[in-house]
Amino acid sequence: MKIGYVVAAATPFEYLATLDPERPVSLYDYVVVDHVEVEGGELANVRLLGQIIRLYRDPYSAKRDLPLYSVISEVSNNILEVHLAKVKVLGYLSGGELRQPKQPPRIGAAVYLADDEEIAELFRVKSGLCVGRLATRDVEICLDLEGVKRHIAVIAATGSGKTWFSVVLIEELLKKGAKIVVIDPHGEYVPIRDSIYKLGPFSARVVKVSKHHQGDLMYKIGVLDSEPDALANAAGVPPGAKKIRYAIYLAWAYARRVRKELGKAVGLAFMQKVLYTALRGEAALNKLFQQLKLSGDFPTEDLKMLAKRDRHAIFSALTYLKKLKRLGVFAPRSTPLSKILADITIVNLAGVNEEVQDYVVSHLVNRIFQARVRQVRELKGVKIPWPVVLVVEEAHRFAPPKALRKTKSYEAISRVASEGRKFGVYLVVITQRPSKVDPDVVSQCQSQVIMRIVNPKDQEAVRESSELLAQDMLENLPGLDVGEAVVLGPVAKLPVVIKVRDRVLEYGGADIELSTAWRVDKTADVVQMWRRLYKSPPPPSVAVAAAAMRVLAKRRVGDRVEVEVSDGDKRAVVTFEDGVPVCSLCGRAGCPHVYKALEEAVEVL
Repeated sequence: MKIGYVVAAATPFEYLATLDPERPVSLYDYVVVDHVEVEGGELANVRLLGQIIRLYRDPYSAKRDLPLYSVISEVSNNILEVHLAKVKVLGYLSGGELRQPKQPPRIGAAVYLADDEEIAELFRVKSGLCVGRLATRDVEICLDLEGVKRHIAVIAATGSGKTWFSVVLIEELLKKGAKIVVIDPHGEYVPIRDSIYKLGPFSARVVKVSKHHQGDLMYKIGVLDSEPDALANAAGVPPGAKKIRYAIYLAWAYARRVRKELGKAVGLAFMQKVLYTALRGEAALNKLFQQLKLSGDFPTEDLKMLAKRDRHAIFSALTYLKKLKRLGVFAPRSTPLSKILADITIVNLAGVNEEVQDYVVSHLVNRIFQARVRQVRELKGVKIPWPVVLVVEEAHRFAPPKALRKTKSYEAISRVASEGRKFGVYLVVITQRPSKVDPDVVSQCQSQVIMRIVNPKDQEAVRESSELLAQDMLENLPGLDVGEAVVLGPVAKLPVVIKVRDRVLEYGGADIELSTAWRVDKTADVVQMWRRLYKSPPPPSVAVAAAAMRVLAKRRVGDRVEVEVSDGDKRAVVTFEDGVPVCSLCGRAGCPHVYKALEEAVEVL
């Protein structure tokens, strides 16, 4: 369908077209121009593909000083309006390849809407990750799986759909057989485990770092697998508290000596024992190390001296070690990678402070990277036999600019960004603040998925990190709808604007719907039903406990209603028969599982 003509500024890279006002087109749509190009010394007729990157309207032949309002109001219906489009030249297809023209299109050449078949051919890939469709057409867009090897950055303002896109990307990667590890600061990806069956026979595992949050197993870090300063940071010891840090260092050094000589797995408990013994005096300390039967004299002079001169430092060090022990993350041995990894492993970091999160991410990423190095180079030690995709949500927490603050996880993530391709560790960085992610990390992510961005600093950070993002597209980013994204880099043959498809897996990152969360009538119905069942109002503790639970499924079986409730690592099925609830865990007693089930089932009872 003809929509206009080339009128000005025609170069091999872009041109200006005037459009038929009766045939409106959309921003980012694709157009073609009949073109003559020189190939092999001969003239060849080709169809030159282009993309509309700007649309605007101007009055025809208006002077620079536009008429005053009083004049316009009289003649507004008679002003001729010109519809204009700025078109970026993409190239022409020849032998299945997209080639760049050496000649500009002819002024006056007719501009046509590109056929769906031409656009589909333009983006066709052998092994694709089908994440959505064109924003302007019903044409499926699949990203190139091989482009994942060059790393991906997903960048968007809050509420633009970045987590939605990341879940869709995870689904597509799983279908291709990928092994995925998700770094999840808030536990938003945990629901994937309970909905993975919807996608297929894949295994999903949630690894937690706080015993109070959801997970299949705890991630443990071997105390002696790290540096004592890192332990002090995780415990919250102030940077200037040098004597306290020194006491922790001494206890750690003695624990390490014991492991080296005796092969015993020792951890925080042994470090505490060393410091407690030091407070009891020199004789008690000598007796402890004699009992251990270490070879040679054990150097305890520094610890004895600290105990004499600054007992307060040792008391404080013990307090911090107790705090570290309560976290439950640190242990004599690290959790084996073989127990952690599945088709998709979600590392639920919720419930611990940023220092511990930083430490866990650094420790885990380094272990994964080293295991892949051993596999590729055929070295001894723990190996991972297949490539791993590492998805880092809220990357600005773990890899901020070095001038802003230093994190341990930055070093691990930066190493994956720069060297991971060689060893089969691929990075997907997700952030809503690209200006607060180290530019070296973002620049290593050659493929970018950019959704709506409003903040000028973030727009500038995106522009500096991407050589492929044209200025016109950058200016259009605030106008993207929720779920729309500009995709560019090795995963796409050309920069393309897509609408992300519907997801299959669940996630917990959606905004709270206040009208539902604050529904007074629903709460009143639950309380009324509870009163009818138990002859008293529900205790506040029951309602609070129920608020932390999730409903996994609700179904009707004949006259019976069943509600499946998730309570941390437990599952409860509440069955309503003749209006009477029975909890599979608690029986007929009024419990938080029944309260949660009433919230979901009260309207059908």
